[in-house]
Amino acid sequence: MIAYLNGANGLGFILLLGIYLYKYKGSDSHHYSPTASWIRAFLYFSFCFGLSALTGTQAFILSSPLWTEAQLTNQSWLLWTTGITGFILFAYWFIWVRYTIRFDRKIHLLSQIPFGLIWGLAMGQVIMMVWHLSLTVGADWPLWGQIIFAWSLLGFIQWAWQDLYWDIYISPEHDSPYSIPLKTFASHIPNVTLCLIYMGLYQSYMVVIALQTLALIGCTIGMRMPPFWSTEQTPAARRIRFFGPIYRAGGYVSSDPKNDRYLKAAHLPR
Repeated sequence: MIAYLNGANGLGFILLLGIYLYKYKGSDSHHYSPTASWIRAFLYFSFCFGLSALTGTQAFILSSPLWTEAQLTNQSWLLWTTGITGFILFAYWFIWVRYTIRFDRKIHLLSQIPFGLIWGLAMGQVIMMVWHLSLTVGADWPLWGQIIFAWSLLGFIQWAWQDLYWDIYISPEHDSPYSIPLKTFASHIPNVTLCLIYMGLYQSYMVVIALQTLALIGCTIGMRMPPFWSTEQTPAARRIRFFGPIYRAGGYVSSDPKNDRYLKAAHLPR
């Protein structure tokens, strides 16, 4: 069954890539296109699932139970699992959503929930690939060394991907120069840190993937990700020069921040 799913994923990647190259290659990224953004996103998701299978991470994940009977009677595991779930709900469904700019985009749960679900599963693969690599490279290291290695590598990957590509070419504009660091330090960094420690202590890999899925469903709904068929206009991401020809997401800047209704709706001073 898994082999068939991996094969279907590979065929889907080729099909989407062909459609993208034929219709959207060289399209103006200063104009937000929901269809092009969805295709880019699903190419990324497919790549994550494929790489997970090729690196053996997929088999590593599937060989691990969601939880064990011993964990269900382990007070420490129960407290950690409850606490980290509560943190994800607070950090993403409250903090992240509260400080997100929406520009009057609408809720479309029939498209946003599946998008967030697959995004979360793909993000879970990335985390698990880095953790699997850390366990392999640092097989003789102490646990804290494995966690630091994975934290450093994962932090770089997430920063580079989100800042230099995802928030420019896939997400609609949803941040400001104020909200970007706020979300980084209130949501993203604690999320990665807690999940890596949790995995190191309890090897509850499926739970971590489920937590990322929970977080990113919240993000998808929170930023009102337009469905791929949407014809409504929404601002593309503002970009700023990072280095040479490379740009990074800069966030929305208003000409009148004190009276800007989009910033006010997102509880942002600027």
